[in-house]
Amino acid sequence: MNHSSRTRKLFILIAIGVFAVSMMVGAGRNTADRAVAGILDSVIKGGVVTIAVMEFADELDDGINDLLRQRGLEVQGMTKVVPVIRLGGRGGTQAGAAQVVGPAEQVEKVQAVAEFELRLGMLRGRALIPVATKNPLKGKVKGVSGVGVNASIKVRI
Repeated sequence: MNHSSRTRKLFILIAIGVFAVSMMVGAGRNTADRAVAGILDSVIKGGVVTIAVMEFADELDDGINDLLRQRGLEVQGMTKVVPVIRLGGRGGTQAGAAQVVGPAEQVEKVQAVAEFELRLGMLRGRALIPVATKNPLKGKVKGVSGVGVNASIKVRI
């Protein structure tokens, strides 16, 4: 059994275990138990999505590139799939994957994409910022210049 196959099986077992634990914790009877379970559930789901993105990044990248080629939209430069996290806004907290594109030396620096919702009166938009850290919530967030976000896939957590 090769390393990739073992990692995938371990990932599936962890996901099943996380699901079981979140179901047990969510079965609490009082409001405080349910509130803690809700927070724990969001953290667990976000972690599982992030681990899945990191594990299947190459397959996601190939899939996005194949889809774009079929539509006649092939990109120039290096592409890479990294975790993306969206904080707050009307869609709530979300986690997923984003494909970044640009010069190879810059794309290699990207560890994640941070997404923020911006509001200015009636106008609303989203900023997708490739960053050189895996955890845009912690420490100094440094954007990576010359890299764009080509695609984004998210699930609500």
